[in-house]
Parts: sequence; structure tokens; C-alpha cells
Amino acid sequence: MLLRDFEDRPLCYASGMSQVPDHDAPSVPSPEHVAELLVRHGYRSTAPRRAVVADVLARGRPFTAEEVVANLRQRVPEIGRATVYRTLELLASVDVLSRVLRSDGHPAYIAGTPGHRHHLVCSDCGAAVAFSACPVDELVRDLSRDTRFSIQGHLLEVFGLCPECQPTV
Repeated sequence: MLLRDFEDRPLCYASGMSQVPDHDAPSVPSPEHVAELLVRHGYRSTAPRRAVVADVLARGRPFTAEEVVANLRQRVPEIGRATVYRTLELLASVDVLSRVLRSDGHPAYIAGTPGHRHHLVCSDCGAAVAFSACPVDELVRDLSRDTRFSIQGHLLEVFGLCPECQPTV
């Protein structure tokens, strides 16, 4: 199911993005699949892009562009900040990365399989869990009908404490 064309999948009304119902699929695509996806979209698979892809796919928590820059500069000193930022935006545009807000309000990215998804984010440690069930579809339909807005998408982050960060009683 990873990184296929999802035209035959049901769409999330609010975002127009496909949903991927396969719960057995890996939560993060492989670097090879991402390289293939980039080529399919007309982008070259350069060494700096591959370095960024490998770095972001290895992260299990939301991260900032500056965290990627700092990490890559240790291993690939010649990589430029602009290359990292452009690659992150490119990966977000092909739906490999989602932009999320951290509990402190700062933006971050998280890698995941393409498709409509929302996130549970731990307010303490920053751990994030993606979920594809869309609890706001009915609300978006009602808002669209009542306001005559042509709604193009939505974001949903739910903040709380993960099991490891909850106080023990």
C-alpha cells in the first residue's frame, strides 16, 4: 500500500486527500520508496536530498528543520541550510511529511505514510502518534454548507500526555 497512487481510495471530504486504510502498512515509508516517489513527481534524487530523507525517516518524533540541519551538519558538513529547508518542503508537498504544531505552538514535521492523517502529540516529551480516522468530517461539511466556504483542508493535533509521561498514582 505504500506510496501507490490512491485514486481508487475514498477521499476525506475535508482535505481531498486519500485515506489509506491498511493498518498493517509501515508507519513510515522506506528511503527507497521516497526516492521513487520524488522521481515520479519529476524531482532528482540527489545525495543531499537522500541525506535529508534518511535523517527525517529515522526520527520517531516531531522535529524542526533546525534539528535536521544541526544533525546533518555533523555528518555531512557541506549540506546547506537552504537544501534542508527546501527538501523538507518538498517532502511535505508529496505527503511524506506532515506539518504539525508542538504543544508550545512551534511548527514541526513528522514523517508518515501518504494519506489523510491527524496526530496525538505528547505535551511533555513530544512523542506523536498518527491516526487516520477523521473526527471532523461532519463538522467540516456543516461549516461548508452554513458558510458557503469551499473548504480545502484541515489540521488536527490533539495534545496530552503519553503513557510514559503520565504521573503514576
